[in-house]
Amino acid sequence: MKHAAEPEVLGGVGIFERNCAYCGARFRVRSIASVDEIRAQPYECPSCGKTYEMLAGEPPHVRLLQGRTDGKDDRYQETIF
Repeated sequence: MKHAAEPEVLGGVGIFERNCAYCGARFRVRSIASVDEIRAQPYECPSCGKTYEMLAGEPPHVRLLQGRTDGKDDRYQETIF
């Protein structure tokens, strides 16, 4: 596997790991690459619900690898200023 921040493409499947910027949880994101229709696809941190986006052919699958590290149990709330 490549460095965790770099997506790895295996037979049309993109796989990468990331830490949530809000709660510190670690999760793996897997997406299907599609040449026909690539668009922004949202996905959430499984621990706090913070939304991220990536370019993919269909919605990505997310799997929690390590829980939150911030000691909280709240859900992420987007603020608008």
